[in-house]
Amino acid sequence: MADLASSFKSITFVERTLMLVNIVALMVRYFFHFQSDFFLEVFAILLALLYFPFGFYSIGKPGEHYNYTIPIILGLVYGLGQVSLLISAANVESYRYPLIADFFVLLAIVIYLMFRMRRENYPAVFINTQFLRISYFVLCGLIIVIKSMPA
Repeated sequence: MADLASSFKSITFVERTLMLVNIVALMVRYFFHFQSDFFLEVFAILLALLYFPFGFYSIGKPGEHYNYTIPIILGLVYGLGQVSLLISAANVESYRYPLIADFFVLLAIVIYLMFRMRRENYPAVFINTQFLRISYFVLCGLIIVIKSMPA
């Protein structure tokens, strides 16, 4: 449990805030049927920009002897995932089915990167932080897919 708390604390305050605001905006849109997409669009774009091109800062490198390649690649993947969530939440031409395909592609990339990070002995806190970010994308994707299905 302490490992999870330290992993959550390693996420920057701005990123935590934007993640929470995006989840709240999705819940307001889908559970309370408030159709204003302005807040969802603004905060989703800000989070996507925080991941890429600023992934080297927001994700950070796990230690002194590590380089910035993994955080930059993860930032690109997370930024693409956030844009995919934004497009599917805006319901652009019934985008929920390509959203599922996007998540499988993103999942394959993230699984590869996780195995690579374990092989290169990245710290457990850094890897667990990535799992927290991935769980955010999965949660938002599930909210969008489940609530936008026809009844």
